[in-house]
This record gives sequence, C-alpha cells and structure tokens, in this order.
Amino acid sequence: MSAPAILVRCDGGAALGMGHVSRGLALADELRDVHGSSVTFAMRDSPSAGVTAVRSSGYTVAPITDRDDADYGPSLLALTASIATRVLIVDVRDALSRASLDRVRASGVRVVAIDDGSERRLAADLAFYPPVPQVEELDWAGFTGARYAGWEWVVLKREFATDAGVAQRVGGAGVGVAQDVGVAQDFSLAISSHPIDILVTMGGSDPAGMTEFVLDALNLLPEAMSVQVVVGPAFTRAPALAAIVARSKHAVRVTQGPDAMAPLMRESLIAIASFGVSAYELAACGVPAVHLCLTADHARSASTFDREGMARSLGVFAAVPPVQLADAVAGLLRDPRRRDEMAARARALVDGRGAKRVAGRILAGLS
Repeated sequence: MSAPAILVRCDGGAALGMGHVSRGLALADELRDVHGSSVTFAMRDSPSAGVTAVRSSGYTVAPITDRDDADYGPSLLALTASIATRVLIVDVRDALSRASLDRVRASGVRVVAIDDGSERRLAADLAFYPPVPQVEELDWAGFTGARYAGWEWVVLKREFATDAGVAQRVGGAGVGVAQDVGVAQDFSLAISSHPIDILVTMGGSDPAGMTEFVLDALNLLPEAMSVQVVVGPAFTRAPALAAIVARSKHAVRVTQGPDAMAPLMRESLIAIASFGVSAYELAACGVPAVHLCLTADHARSASTFDREGMARSLGVFAAVPPVQLADAVAGLLRDPRRRDEMAARARALVDGRGAKRVAGRILAGLS
C-alpha cells in the first residue's frame, strides 16, 4: 500500500516568524524522504517567506483563503478530504478551533498538535511539546490522545542531529581574564579553534529589532570580536542593519537565510539568540548561548535552559539594558570551563533527532 497522505498546517513570515515553518519542514522531510509519505502544506498563500521556503523545498502549498481572524475549519476539512489526508499536523497560532479539529478527527484523519497551548490540543490524537513548565499547567481534562513532552520530542531539521557532525569545544579557547569585573575590564582574545566568536541570530523575521540592539550592545565590549549575524528570510530592515554594522567596532559579517544553519552554529564560540526554535538548534550543536525573549511566555520557556545549565536567559527583551547583555556575553567569553559545561549539557539533552521520533509516532499503526 502507498504511504499515507499528510497535510501540514503552518504559516511563517515577517510578523509571525519562521519557527512554525521550520518545524513543519523538519517533519515533512522526515516523512517524505524516510517514510515515502506524500506531504502537502496548507498555508495562507499571500506572498510570504514561509510559502517561499516550503515551495523551494519541493512541497505543494494548498492556500488557506479565509480571513486571518476566522475559524477556517470547514475549508480545512474540505482540503483534507480532497487529498485523502490520513494525518493532519497543526502548528499554528490562529483562530482554528477545537471544534473544527474535532470534526477533522471524526472524519478519520489522525490529528497531530505541535507545541500548542490552545484548546485545539484537546482534539489531537498526538500532542508533542518541549519540556517547558507551561505544559503541565494546562488543563488536560477531556484529552483522549497521547501527550509527549521532553527534550527528545523537540522537532529540528536533520542537519542538527548529533550524527550530522558535532564540533568539539576546546577547553580554554576564546577569551580569558583573571576576574569577573564587568565589561570595562580589558581582556585579550586567545587562540581559538572557532572562526566565529559571537553568532547573532534572532529568528526568521526579528520584528522587534533585536539584531540591531545586540550589535549596539556588543560595542560595549572592550575588544573587537568576530561576529556573524544571521537574519532570516523574512527580515525587512536591511538599511538600518547596514548602518549599525558600519559603525560597529567588531568584524561583522551578515548572512541572510543561509541554506544550512548548523555549520555556522558549530563554528561559533558562543551565540546570542532570540528564544524560539534557534535556542533548541544551538543546544543540539553544543553552543553556549544568551537568550533574549520577546514575551513573558518565552521567558518562562527559556528558564528551562537556565535551570538545566544549557544557556543563560536575560528575560523579556524590552526590559534588558545594553550593559546587561554585554556583561552576560563577557562573562561567557572569559569562562571556558562554564562554556564547556554548558555545551556538554546541551548536547546531552538535545540530540537533534526529535523529528525522527515524532514522525515514527505519527505513522505508527497507519496502513
């Protein structure tokens, strides 16, 4: 028998970011390339970086044409029927209702929820989450499916799997000084095996302008560094970024939407990242990181990384002064032992094989 047809519902672009699309593509690649499934994406088909990324990966996009604030359940149900869908994977933050997913499920379609905190999750056959505190605080009354929460279920592209190539962190590399006395203290860059001292990655769109904030804050460091900035495919502030790069004291290189992020991450001594999918990608690559968070909910999720000793979260970005970020970065740069411990802990918890595990659970029992 042919492999079951699968529909992935997600969106991505300048306002929403690209995290949902990244997870959708990671699962789709595993389901298509390894299991032979036919995968279609259902997306809002306005010109967007998300749609472009999906189509460039070889997938068909079926348009969602309902209003952005509408429950488009009837359209989604009709779409699942038109392509004989056996599995619907939902990774959205919109008005799609639990009742709509109940009707999809009642039609014989297996419903899968990815990191969903809304009531939609209660209509899912399978629900997958990272190990963030919010999951246990949700009301699961009436849920009849199977819930999976943990580091092993974090969905990442296969380039982040540990067997895809792990850069070893060299103890003592990077910056070293005798005492932690703040960013005004002079320090010298030691010989390092990492061509990138600081990687800056703020997601697919960076709507809050965190990239520019970070580059200005890094000017508070006393010595010039090698800084790699990655902006996503939905980034729209190139002129403003170019002006900040021009006045930076550091050797700054900017790359937009690289084909592969894992190699850049593995070449980096430390990273500064907007909390989201990038935080898990950096962990899988064993890169010590400082996290900035767009929302209080993101800050709560990022606290798990702090608690596990994998990264340092500075909380909600809007409340972080530049000197606080510079101090956090300087502290990591001059503490090779801490960096090594963070890298080892991160790699131990996040192995990058979550998409493989999730795909296996999704297809289990389907003919």
